[in-house]
Amino acid sequence: MSTEALLLGLVSAVRATPLAVIYALLLARRPARLLLAYVVSGLVVSLAVGIAIVAGLHVSAPSRTAGTVREVIDLGLGLAALAYAAASVAGWAPPWLGTREPRRGSWTAKLRNPSVPLAATAGAVTNLPGVFYLAGLVAILQTGPSFANGVLQVVVYNLLRFLVPVAVLLAVALDPDRTRRQVDAVRAWGSRHSRHLTIVLATVLGLYLTGKGLSGLLGASGS
Repeated sequence: MSTEALLLGLVSAVRATPLAVIYALLLARRPARLLLAYVVSGLVVSLAVGIAIVAGLHVSAPSRTAGTVREVIDLGLGLAALAYAAASVAGWAPPWLGTREPRRGSWTAKLRNPSVPLAATAGAVTNLPGVFYLAGLVAILQTGPSFANGVLQVVVYNLLRFLVPVAVLLAVALDPDRTRRQVDAVRAWGSRHSRHLTIVLATVLGLYLTGKGLSGLLGASGS
């Protein structure tokens, strides 16, 4: 298993929008079934996209060409992460869990009176691939896995990515009141530190991927 993919999976577990949706579902009258619909739908979409990408980019081209493509992807993702960090510094990035009133039409506003189909839709839409997800898939491909091993790594990566909603689902099934109190405490902490966490994570990832991509491309051109 790619160590880089494992780390990216853990980082992806604390994405802002999914956490806001999970919090909104947790406030509903029957949160367990809503969270279950969210997790199942999100996992199906996330796994399907991840497996399709790994299968499509599985080493079928010459190794040098495949390596160059992945380095270009690393570079592009790194620059995107740095751009996101810069936007966060300028105050554009979305809030960690949000302390302000949700905007009309936002997921948290729609989920004030959630239904199971709406929770499932939220799971599918809010778990579509982003920068961290694509970077994780590239890291998996760079291990040169067999198809079966690549699929296994995608499954492990996604389990890490859904660590928070799965943990909340299990906790709410056992003790919903205590879970709400604990999530409230985490949400309050996240609201205070959201901007700094976003900037640090995006900057570290961006510098790492940009350096990795440039190093690989320069090494390939010099050989």
